[in-house]
Amino acid sequence: MQFLAVAFIAAGIIGYEILLIRLYAITQWHHFAFMVISIALLGFGVSGTALSLVRPWAIRRLALVWPANAFLFGLCAVAGFALAQRLTVNPMELAWNPALFARVGLIYLLLMLPFFFGANCIGLTFAAFGRSSGRIYRFDLV
Repeated sequence: MQFLAVAFIAAGIIGYEILLIRLYAITQWHHFAFMVISIALLGFGVSGTALSLVRPWAIRRLALVWPANAFLFGLCAVAGFALAQRLTVNPMELAWNPALFARVGLIYLLLMLPFFFGANCIGLTFAAFGRSSGRIYRFDLV
């Protein structure tokens, strides 16, 4: 059952990434659509760091932590994007208004959270069921 859950979380993550790329390509300059890839990689990297710090604790509470991360992935995917849309950034203003960089950083944080929680689900599965890593990876790629 956990392998099928990994497949659905992975599909949700890639679907969310594609959606963000399309939305940013339409609503902002197309250059900003490609920042979504760095946002996703940032979320996965922070997730790996966090899991390396709390791995034993999280594995002992896998039945609670995994569903909580899956729920937070869905919640942050919707709420994070809605909040990020309220933070307007005019790309032309970045040249003369350095205060906007803080707003861009907050947008990065809001959009990174779903990737963080989704990657936690996948990473926890690998940590808890490492002997089946080939099978987990197969379901992740499906």
